[in-house]
Amino acid sequence: MQQVLTFFGRKIVVILLVGLMSISSFAISSAPSFAATPNQKLIQQENLDKQSQSVGDRERAYEEQLEAEKNPDKVFEENVKEFRKENPGENIIEKAVEGVEKVADKVTGKN
Repeated sequence: MQQVLTFFGRKIVVILLVGLMSISSFAISSAPSFAATPNQKLIQQENLDKQSQSVGDRERAYEEQLEAEKNPDKVFEENVKEFRKENPGENIIEKAVEGVEKVADKVTGKN
């Protein structure tokens, strides 16, 4: 009789453990869904911003882009000027470009 009780007791314990594991897996799998909530709010905010932008602003931005497409060098120069205003001083890339130009001039014989 005691053997029968231990046999069924073990089976009951195993069934309870499997049930507990399956229930806990449901609780764990639902947690990542909360991570998407802030992104959805940001997307909604961006959509509201896009909708609130007036037609005139859109047309003006479109015209500016058409002008920029016609003369990309001018736009590049304007961007460089703005960058230099915001970041005064010589940066490492400009120094490298000047060094390469000097080396190229020496190699080609230009002075």
